[in-house]
Amino acid sequence: MNILVMGGSGLFGRKTCIHLLKDKAVSTVVSMDVAPPKEWFTKSIEGYTDKFHFVRGDVSQLEDILNVMKTFSIQEVVNWAFFMGDQIETNPRLAVKINALGMSNAFEAARLMGASRVIYASSETVYGPQDEYGDREVTEDDRLLPSHSYALCKRLAEVLAGQYTEQYGMSFTGLRPTIGFGYGAEFPLGAKWFSDVVSLPAVGKPASFEVDGTNLISPVSADDLAEFTRILLRAKSSKYPVYNVGGPPASMRDVAKAVLKYIPDAKIEFGQQKPALGRRGLPWKVSTARAKEEFNFSCMPLEKAVLIHINDARLEAGLEPLKV
Repeated sequence: MNILVMGGSGLFGRKTCIHLLKDKAVSTVVSMDVAPPKEWFTKSIEGYTDKFHFVRGDVSQLEDILNVMKTFSIQEVVNWAFFMGDQIETNPRLAVKINALGMSNAFEAARLMGASRVIYASSETVYGPQDEYGDREVTEDDRLLPSHSYALCKRLAEVLAGQYTEQYGMSFTGLRPTIGFGYGAEFPLGAKWFSDVVSLPAVGKPASFEVDGTNLISPVSADDLAEFTRILLRAKSSKYPVYNVGGPPASMRDVAKAVLKYIPDAKIEFGQQKPALGRRGLPWKVSTARAKEEFNFSCMPLEKAVLIHINDARLEAGLEPLKV
């Protein structure tokens, strides 16, 4: 398989590239992004560099995608290119170019070049806040309540995927990840907090937050999302058009406890400020039964994800990995 990963330098994209490179059935992995790969990523793929290619490209430009697909004879496409967080407020037009036009371009390029499989990023934001569903897990069959431009663009992607499937018989699968968890997460703010509480102690730095650390989210490890993407590409098709991907509810204090298990002398402090999201934030109770039932897939335990996160941070800092 020759696979194109758009947004390949981002939190989800780089991990997807790593997992695909380790798959013996994959011949070539091409990462397309406006930003080059991080140095620690390059270190992490030593031994697989003959299968990896980076191409600078912009998903809002259809020609960029077509050129990459033709050059590398791409057969399957993954789109993890998106614009989110405060960036949407400060540059709404660019956000639409990436999140709406960019997704449309990815789908059209796949059609024009005869790609056999497309995996793309939707989001749990299409559900709206947890309060709308009560004290239960949100499922893929629930009503959708996207309330801002990012969520609306993700819902549009799902509608477009359905149209391409119906009109052209293409094989699409959308993933609705919860809040991304892993080294280098920067957006939205909640994801950065969950990243910093691990990344800073991993390299011997203190982590201090004004918030009290009790806010609950459903974290999804970038490695979990990458592995499920790999499984879906190998499957060639899926029973359902979309799948939730996320772990059980967790707080920053839960993550801190996991960090202290591996780094007992870590300095992590929380303040008294209640999180702005409160109980009206994104769903933190998300059902992943559909992925479990069809593909026997479930997210790894939080402690395991934290250890991977720690060692990614240490890799970039030039430190030896922690072993347990």
